[in-house]
Amino acid sequence: MEVKLAILSRDPAQKIVDITHVIQPHDIGHAAYVVRHVYSSFPEGTVHLIAVDPFVRWDMSLVAVLLNGHYFVSYDSGIYNLIHSGPPSQVIELNHESPIPLSRLNLALAASRIAKGEALSSLGSPKMDLQIRINRQVKVTKKEIVGQVIHIDYFGNLITNIHRSDFETIVKLLGGNPSILIRFGQKKFSQFHQNYNDVEEKEYFVLFNSYGFVEIGRNKRRASDHPNLRMESPVFIEFNS
Repeated sequence: MEVKLAILSRDPAQKIVDITHVIQPHDIGHAAYVVRHVYSSFPEGTVHLIAVDPFVRWDMSLVAVLLNGHYFVSYDSGIYNLIHSGPPSQVIELNHESPIPLSRLNLALAASRIAKGEALSSLGSPKMDLQIRINRQVKVTKKEIVGQVIHIDYFGNLITNIHRSDFETIVKLLGGNPSILIRFGQKKFSQFHQNYNDVEEKEYFVLFNSYGFVEIGRNKRRASDHPNLRMESPVFIEFNS
């Protein structure tokens, strides 16, 4: 609420769109997953404010970034290389208008000024580098794909870093119709499901979600309650041509 009020106090006509308020506390990976898949649906020039507190350190800065035609305002938490693989066009370390340097209020005030047309250069000083977070990498061979759980959503579904394109590339290399074995948390499946209701209540399913990533769930239950399924749990897809 403080963030919205700060923006509207500067410009009552400003349009504010809430993407989500259910990011897990301090979870930069969760925030990056959500922002990465929605920001490009907004018009170029949109200002995206990411107010996820990454366990703030005394030496952390606030930054405004021009990335892929969009403006982002956030903590320098390493989130940007998780959102987009290319380098930002511009990075500015923000001056502080609020007396509390790392307050979300400073993010809100900067976002408001950008939305009103102010140049990034007027908000602070150029910053030469950003914090980096390493993406969890998928291992892909002709025999298997090995990935990890990178996100657990509000419903307890587990999202992996294995994308449909990884899977389809290997299927094509193996002639288009190999048999598969999907393994995770002592569960085994010989095919992907099409939707959540393909299995009985309480049963597990595995499918490609709307973003194309392998998702593990449990019908009307939380898959994340399984003792062997958690963040960074391995997920295997084995191929037999």
